Amino acid sequence: MSTNADLTVNQVAEIAGCHGRTVLNYTKKGFLNPMRDHNNFRRYTKQDALKLKQLLEIRRPSESDR
Repeated sequence: MSTNADLTVNQVAEIAGCHGRTVLNYTKKGFLNPMRDHNNFRRYTKQDALKLKQLLEIRRPSESDR
């Protein structure tokens, strides 16, 4: 692979602090656009993981909002 898209769904989920299904949901909605490797597996960049983490932080209520 010639890009830096080398993270799996589960690795992105771990970085973003969510479940792998959440990664796939955000991919389906178009927020993330992974590359495909030679086996047709999704591969994400570190930037994708950080973007998802930021999106999830925006969506989660803060302690003061509860």
